[in-house]
Amino acid sequence: MHETTQIAYGDGTITITMSSESLTEVSAPDVRFGDYNKAVTACFTQKELEEISGGTDAEVNFDFVMRDELSDNSLGKVLDKAIARAEKTNGALHKGVFFDFTADKSIGGEAKQDLDEFYESVEVQFEIPLYLVAEDRYYYVMTSEAGGCELESDIDEEADTLSVSTNGIGTTVLLYQSEEESLVDKATTLHIRSHHLFIGEIILLAVAWIFIDRSYKKG
Repeated sequence: MHETTQIAYGDGTITITMSSESLTEVSAPDVRFGDYNKAVTACFTQKELEEISGGTDAEVNFDFVMRDELSDNSLGKVLDKAIARAEKTNGALHKGVFFDFTADKSIGGEAKQDLDEFYESVEVQFEIPLYLVAEDRYYYVMTSEAGGCELESDIDEEADTLSVSTNGIGTTVLLYQSEEESLVDKATTLHIRSHHLFIGEIILLAVAWIFIDRSYKKG
């Protein structure tokens, strides 16, 4: 995937390039932001945003490389320890795929600067590889960054996408678990699948039709 988007910010323009590739047998997934405007502003300091608003153009590049294994083996133990800690409160977690998530920015044609994190949380949407999609399965993302590893849970309602709110930019692992393995109270954090929503809408329409039909007959 290679996608370029331009966003106007004041008198300036910010060009966003999203690229994803796969080093596995599975094709590269789509990776997007829930809100591109928020994602862009989270990449710059207030001073930089004022410069852009004054008419200076800027660029932001995001690269996602999907792998079956870590590209940096030294991170293996760090992630394993973080996953083990997360399992104590969330239940068993299984590794799916890894992403090398990197980003850089440039203002006014100057040299590119690497981005280590977003200045505020942004929503990142991952397309889940089909071979990892299953009924009653919950998904998470864990990103290794300078400040440690944070587990982020899925915040959307789609069965084939994983959306997380995160500050992290770095080596990322997609994790999953079955409903039976989860220790989290799904009564408050239930992941509603899209086909369940569709069935619910049909039931509501049927109930409404019966009510209207009875009211008409009484009239």
